[in-house]
Amino acid sequence: MEYKNRYGDVYTFTKQENGNVLMEGEFKWMGVGDDFIDPSGGPFIQIGQMLSHIIYDTDFNVMVEGFKNTENGYLILCKEHIIDPDNFLHLADTKIIGGIINTTEK
Repeated sequence: MEYKNRYGDVYTFTKQENGNVLMEGEFKWMGVGDDFIDPSGGPFIQIGQMLSHIIYDTDFNVMVEGFKNTENGYLILCKEHIIDPDNFLHLADTKIIGGIINTTEK
């Protein structure tokens, strides 16, 4: 999968057999921290993010767990994101009054 950032730089994301993702491209100007990588112009990638939410490709529906610098770029260490279609815990316990959601009433 190819990703073009706001400066027109192209990064290639290749899913590896073990589920990790190899990111290749130009890393001349780059911000790096304990929990993120940030090439100039993006994409900013941080531990705990869904990779598919950053590069907008559902084939990369994995959680970012870490990074490893390689000869060809960065290996993004990932784990599969398991979705439970029957889990609705993220929905608030609210009352709907005339189409307006009231979250303050108990």
